Amino acid sequence: MQWWKKEIFCTSIRLIKTAIQGSFMQVHQVGGLGFDSNIYLIIDEVIALIDAGTGMNFETVKRNLSKFNLTANDVELIINTHCHYDHVGGDRDFVEAAGCEVAIHELEAELLRKGDQIITLAGGLGRRLEPIEVARELHDGDRVKLGELMLEVLHTPGHTQGSISLYEPERKILFSGDTLFYGGVGRTDLPTSDGKALANSLRRLAKLELERLYPGHGPFAEKGARRHVLEALELFG
Repeated sequence: MQWWKKEIFCTSIRLIKTAIQGSFMQVHQVGGLGFDSNIYLIIDEVIALIDAGTGMNFETVKRNLSKFNLTANDVELIINTHCHYDHVGGDRDFVEAAGCEVAIHELEAELLRKGDQIITLAGGLGRRLEPIEVARELHDGDRVKLGELMLEVLHTPGHTQGSISLYEPERKILFSGDTLFYGGVGRTDLPTSDGKALANSLRRLAKLELERLYPGHGPFAEKGARRHVLEALELFG
């Protein structure tokens, strides 16, 4: 869950088109309204989402997908960066629409399967997380091939014990979930949070070659992403 309240309570959706030049693969932001996490659409051989929001704005997300001639039925994979409801609550809508697969770190897979209400923070939003089948449990060092894009799974605990970031070294892209934001980091006062672990995760990210940063909330960076890691380390690490 994002600490920067003015982003969480944002009431206007931003559809952000981020085509990678000279490549078939494309990244677009198709969600981020209200309590929702940012939702990133990856158009490649596999149509994938990075996080799915709360589900409260599913109709808006579907309208945004339609701008790329896609429907919810076209989504084949959801990769959740962690288990909080503002990132996973929308999973079920896509699973029911498309039968898509859900992937999350192994430490948090059972929370989704059991429909946990506490650690996922569903109750704090006045919502209920229904059980979600997890097709793939992710581990540090796993690679998820979507076509041109090959995402490396980095276990970056701190915000939650099973938080992950997704790294594409060739294009120097990082999907950071709530580990790192544009100008901040995720909260460490929530169930399974660990400030020391988050600092270690930031030190790990600081070693990467980064250009583009796509965080779980708030604005993203099209260039100079590594600067945000270093700034976060100065403040937090």
